Amino acid sequence: MTLDPFTRSLTGSREHPVVTLTRRYAAPPADVWDAITQPARLARWLGSVERRADEPDRLAVRIVDAPDSPAEVRVTSCVPPESLVLDWEWDSEEASVVAVALRADDGGTLLTLEHRLAEPDHAADYGGGWEQHLGTLVTLYGGERLPPSPAWSVMAQRPLDVVIDLPRRPEEVWPALTTAAGLRRWWWNHWDDVEITADVRPGGAYRFAAPGAGITVTGSYLAVDPVSHLAFTWRWTDSDGESVDEACDIAVTRVDGGCRLTLRHTGPWTDDTPAEDYRQGWDFVFGALQREIAGTALTSGGAP
Repeated sequence: MTLDPFTRSLTGSREHPVVTLTRRYAAPPADVWDAITQPARLARWLGSVERRADEPDRLAVRIVDAPDSPAEVRVTSCVPPESLVLDWEWDSEEASVVAVALRADDGGTLLTLEHRLAEPDHAADYGGGWEQHLGTLVTLYGGERLPPSPAWSVMAQRPLDVVIDLPRRPEEVWPALTTAAGLRRWWWNHWDDVEITADVRPGGAYRFAAPGAGITVTGSYLAVDPVSHLAFTWRWTDSDGESVDEACDIAVTRVDGGCRLTLRHTGPWTDDTPAEDYRQGWDFVFGALQREIAGTALTSGGAP
């Protein structure tokens, strides 16, 4: 069986979804950087690039399967060979942002592409489209190009949304979401053997394990914006197996009397059962968080 080479994540909000893909390439970051920035090599996997005579800071990218409708691109950040951020405009769509990050990985490179969309209707198309092009990129390094996964067509159909209010300011709640010590006070706190590690930074990993229950949740952080936003991949493992292509997004906003947590959990779910199962789980752990925050506020007045 061929292992799926992509990690897929759909985060953001209903109005502004964020499509993220990660894939490993068998080449050092400097070479992959060259492949994603040099026009001659770009043409082999994405499309031709033309500089606009009237606006030198803008580029026209003629995608290989849509050459008559070029994307208008402006580079807003470039840190070779680590990161590239582009303003992206295509046809009548609202302007969006494409960010690419490269990280060395055991002699190869992990490439993460994030497309921050400004409207809700294009997540599946961009997810499948970018996967197709990044799949073509691997052929530059002798890899096999696989057809895009059908997961993108269902990932946006059944998101789970959960909202809770907490009687503390965002900066006081943030440590409970982003430190191992803070998480241990409420996450699965009905079990005595829970193990929690959390390296809360973009690309950092986390692990929540309950050995006695045979449950592990692992993933990596996609976005960390103190004290307002977390996004992370999610892989649930138990005796039934592992979940795939799931992700969570938590927005923290200030409201009268405290703050509001808005969670969106997505996955390639073909019916409502996974979302309903997860709703029960999130209601349970968020209930523990509410009790912890309320108890801390009453007894110590300090941050959790």
